[in-house]
This record gives sequence, structure tokens and C-alpha cells, in this order.
Amino acid sequence: MSLGIVGRVVAPDDVYSAVVEMVGRYVGGPALALRAAKAAIDGGLDVDLANGLKFESHLFAALFGTEDQTIGMMSFVENGPGRARSVGH
Repeated sequence: MSLGIVGRVVAPDDVYSAVVEMVGRYVGGPALALRAAKAAIDGGLDVDLANGLKFESHLFAALFGTEDQTIGMMSFVENGPGRARSVGH
């Protein structure tokens, strides 16, 4: 865990409940932004850094004008990094 690769270790019998707890904060979250983040990760795996960043910037730009972006940016400014709130769809 000291390398920062693992955030939490649980007993084998507790894996399912731990996962349900961890993903709970994404359920009902900003669906478009989460979809874009997943696409950026998936799409960036097989390209070089420059093209991966270009792909990510296109996905990010496509979110502007959406309710996810409006609420997310306002919440980021009001609550700070890592504490933004969303309504989700």
C-alpha cells in the first residue's frame, strides 16, 4: 500500500460488500462525465501520450454545455477538489 497502488485491502469474504460500498458514490452520479472518463481510459490505453491527451481533451470539451458540466463545475468551485457533488442521470 505504500506505493499508492492499493487503496484498501479486505478479507476475501468481504470483497463484494466492500465493492458495493466503494461504487456507491458513483451510482446516481454524473453519468455523462463518468462515461467520458471511462472512454478516455479505455481509448487511451493503446495510443501514445500525445494522442491519449488529445482524445481526452475532445471528450472533456464535449461535456461543456451539459448539466453534468454545469453542476460539476459549480460544485467544484463551491466545495473544492474531491468534494464536488452531482445530481446524476
